[in-house]
Amino acid sequence: MTEARAQGFTLIELLVVIAIAALMLTLVLPTGQHRRQHDALSTGAHEIASALRLTRSRAIAANQPTSFVVDVATGFYRPAGASAAVPMPAGSHVTLYTAEEEALSDGVGTIRFYPDGSSSGGGIAISLGRERVQVLVDWLTGGVSIHDQPAG
Repeated sequence: MTEARAQGFTLIELLVVIAIAALMLTLVLPTGQHRRQHDALSTGAHEIASALRLTRSRAIAANQPTSFVVDVATGFYRPAGASAAVPMPAGSHVTLYTAEEEALSDGVGTIRFYPDGSSSGGGIAISLGRERVQVLVDWLTGGVSIHDQPAG
């Protein structure tokens, strides 16, 4: 008579499966974090670009200069006509590029749009982790563009 073998897994088999699962998680989690940072940065850049375009449109519609205000120290921006400041992506580092006469104080400046659609020019660089995006404003046309910077 043969004895019936017990059904189930051995301890070694369970340890191998757990080790494989742990290895997979260590490979996937950093990629997921990087992807979340990239998505947050991309979304933030598109929101800023939209707010800059809105400020330009308001300057043209009102037939008077309007300003897009950026506070680098607190990480907020305010489009023309907005009732409240809007935060930059959480945890991001912000740099404002603008004309010297558009600097309001240390860490606060504006990008000004004129009734003919032109602007004072400049841009906003946002970095989060190793990712960096620039939202640039052309001084002649007032056009707004987004440029991804390679991670480095």
